[in-house]
Amino acid sequence: MFSQISDDNRLIIVLTLLGLLFALFWWWNQRAKKWLEENDRIDPESGPLELSLGSRPQNPNATILRYSEHEFQEMVSNALDEIPPEFDKEWENVVVTVSTGWATDADKKRMGIKEDHFVLGSYSGVSRTQGVRSNSSRHVIVIYQPAIELLCGDDKERVQEEIRKTVLHELAHHLGMSHSRMKDIGL
Repeated sequence: MFSQISDDNRLIIVLTLLGLLFALFWWWNQRAKKWLEENDRIDPESGPLELSLGSRPQNPNATILRYSEHEFQEMVSNALDEIPPEFDKEWENVVVTVSTGWATDADKKRMGIKEDHFVLGSYSGVSRTQGVRSNSSRHVIVIYQPAIELLCGDDKERVQEEIRKTVLHELAHHLGMSHSRMKDIGL
């Protein structure tokens, strides 16, 4: 049966089937995205480090951490050690700290993030692209341990990778990089 169809018609049939397959894939993708948005699993306006995983614990002080503060800080330090030496001068006046608590609602408001979303890390300061290079300028990166641990669960390698990505993401903010540019390079 298929051998009786001319080559031109075969091409049209194959292209039509590919088009239908693409349309079906696109439709499925749109429905999945809509479901995730409706169930507060993703925010269409969010950056890569803002996740909606349901509501955070009512009492943030009751959060039980999987890793000691020292062990988590060591993982952050290891991530910082991976930064190539040629960038050392860029980080001279940047403080990287670990918070064993959640980002506050005031912090989220300042960053333009919904209250029910988790924040893995934050940068406060004036980015390098805005011309501030003074040693008296304040540049602080905060890595939120409870949020990263909740996202990654018991998988220590995943925790370390998420810390590395979060540190690099926040350092990119320090350099003035936008979320869209970071997304292009995988941060």
